[in-house]
Amino acid sequence: MRQVMRSVSNIPPLFLLLLIVLWVAVSPCPAEADSAMRLTVGEKAPDFRLKDVTTGETVALSGFAGRHVVMLEFWATWCDICKREMPNLVKLHKAWKPKGFELLSIVLPSGNTDAIRKVVREKRLTYPVLVDSDLSVAKLYGLAGPIPLKVVIDHKGVIRYTHVGDFPPGEDVLPFVLEELVKEMGKGR
Repeated sequence: MRQVMRSVSNIPPLFLLLLIVLWVAVSPCPAEADSAMRLTVGEKAPDFRLKDVTTGETVALSGFAGRHVVMLEFWATWCDICKREMPNLVKLHKAWKPKGFELLSIVLPSGNTDAIRKVVREKRLTYPVLVDSDLSVAKLYGLAGPIPLKVVIDHKGVIRYTHVGDFPPGEDVLPFVLEELVKEMGKGR
């Protein structure tokens, strides 16, 4: 141990400082480390069109521009965390829809349509459930990490917030994010 300490003490301070600066520079920052997609906050959300498994209608993100704050929720039928948080998402949708919020659920290919419909029935989902059968939207958004992934888009079509995973009880920040974005929409910002 003494030999290691002597070796470290023999390193010139400037060189040691340079090593530390280099290590910090190449280490991912927390925002990058937690990112599950290529797109980042502040970028324009790419438009897409997907079919709603419950209504058969095609839904386009651009259809909400200027009128709604939209949250995309990427999930899969095999994802237990995704299914566990759905009752909270239903409550969130119910509370914020009258204020100009829409939730678009995007299911990654993980089973047949019947399996998706079963989850929709069991969880009593009240928002559009869109199937990304060819992963075109996942590719468009550059999904590269775990799910569930939430992407909140303001009324101008700009990504304003992302979150990977569910929220621990009492730590859900989505209402605060939505409140701010809905206020901005009302003020025409």
